[in-house]
Amino acid sequence: MTPTRQWFTGFLYLSMVFIMIYGVIAGACVGAETECEETVGALTDLDFNDDGYINQLDLDILKYHFNERYSGYVPWDLNADLRCDRKDFYYFADHVPLNYRYQVEESIPIWNLSDYTLEQRRKSTFILDEVVYPQNPERVITWIKQYTSLESPKNDSAVCVHYTRDLCRLAYKSLGPKTVAWGSSGSHAYGMIYTGGNWRRLSNWAIIDPYWKYYSSENITNSKEVYDTTSIELFLDEGQYGYWAIHLSADHHNNTVFEPYKAEYRVRDFREPNNRHNE
Repeated sequence: MTPTRQWFTGFLYLSMVFIMIYGVIAGACVGAETECEETVGALTDLDFNDDGYINQLDLDILKYHFNERYSGYVPWDLNADLRCDRKDFYYFADHVPLNYRYQVEESIPIWNLSDYTLEQRRKSTFILDEVVYPQNPERVITWIKQYTSLESPKNDSAVCVHYTRDLCRLAYKSLGPKTVAWGSSGSHAYGMIYTGGNWRRLSNWAIIDPYWKYYSSENITNSKEVYDTTSIELFLDEGQYGYWAIHLSADHHNNTVFEPYKAEYRVRDFREPNNRHNE
């Protein structure tokens, strides 16, 4: 075999190998929707020690790790370049006021940051053309208990739709759109949050509901039906009669969320403390 023919044969062989590899990758993306979904990076959490404040302690933690290199995620690698250096310091300084000594001028309560309840370590996703960030269930519950006036219903003193309405509207106002969604099973209403991963899996949506203990503990026979979610309304913007929202259908038995579309979801007046007697 001549050298030219050997070269041509080798070229054909390599071409076939590349085509096969490409076909395998393309097939994997079609068959594994979770892995190939379009995602966006998680936002950065500057409260490294999770003490509820962004202060000098957090900056000291960042400085302590200067010149370290990483092979995966660490909180103080703020620009995600797998190393901690002056670029991360500049990022921190752009978001937290420093004095002339390059020290944190004043502690910032994380509750003043609109992204506190986000699950920082999980990537976001797109539903239709909207970016949806995952929420941290524990932080959402802490926000409700410590930083809102919402009270859990006592002795059936509040209807579930009233509490859910107040929760979703207050979350929209305080945490922003696409945070706490309105979930419904047909017989019950409750808050829901996207927690990360494939949004088409119902198990990636957590229920936020003060009635949870009541239904799951005292009424075990009814608890499954009560939380068989059939729809999720993710608030986007205020509308004429309620909120423009992404409507999602859900199938509890198949663990699926499907058929997203945008529509205005009607919500009645918010129950402010000074006019609750008018309800």
